Amino acid sequence: STEEGLSLAREYNCAFFETSAALRFCIDDAFHGLVREIRKKESMPSSMEKKLKRKGSLWKKLKGSLKKKRETMT
Repeated sequence: STEEGLSLAREYNCAFFETSAALRFCIDDAFHGLVREIRKKESMPSSMEKKLKRKGSLWKKLKGSLKKKRETMT
């Protein structure tokens, strides 16, 4: 749901885009936002990048939240 998407975006400190591929609603906005984030990360000095990068921690956090959601759905 939109509320769940907004909540996850706040939790992971990232942008939230509600899109529709069928209607081409906000597809370009989401794509351009992603490209901006990639470019920002590429322009970061490597020492700062190492501080921000914790191997797998974001993936583990995301995976854990999805696992909890699945458990509550069943």
